[in-house]
Amino acid sequence: MRDICKIALRLTILMVIAGLCLGAAYTVTKDPIARQEAEQKEMARKAVLEEAVSFEEVQLTDGGNVQECYRGLDAAGNPCGYAMSVTAKGFGGDIQLTVGVKDGVVTGVRIGTHSETPGLGARAAEEKFYGQFTGKSGTLSVIKNGEAGDSEINAITAATITSTAVTNAVNEALDCAAGLN
Repeated sequence: MRDICKIALRLTILMVIAGLCLGAAYTVTKDPIARQEAEQKEMARKAVLEEAVSFEEVQLTDGGNVQECYRGLDAAGNPCGYAMSVTAKGFGGDIQLTVGVKDGVVTGVRIGTHSETPGLGARAAEEKFYGQFTGKSGTLSVIKNGEAGDSEINAITAATITSTAVTNAVNEALDCAAGLN
């Protein structure tokens, strides 16, 4: 009986020490991680709305899958479009993307975090795919074959679900921006 109590006491002490170490590690890394995430979001906003030198947050009453919206301001402080963070449901889970919109036209798209299949849906994060959106307007649709028209996006081979999810997210950003003007 004594041996069991000794072992239980030792395990309890080890668990308390391990818990304190984990808590300390979290406390030390929490702020740097938050800063890095904020910097990455800012870089994505600047990438999709190059004309903007600063951004001001726009409060959305019901943005659907649009999580955040920022109005881009040029050097003179004039509005020059919107940069929005949108979440789409892809094949492997949520896809976070940033979409830039100016005067109803997509100025850029960047794919952030995702859990799509490597070599297939993960190719949505390649410029060859997301670059198709730049300059497009209206309601966009996905095509599997052929030359994409003015409002069409070529799907990634064997990743139609991911392609459709990203396209739907861009459509939501376009709709949201249209409601803000």
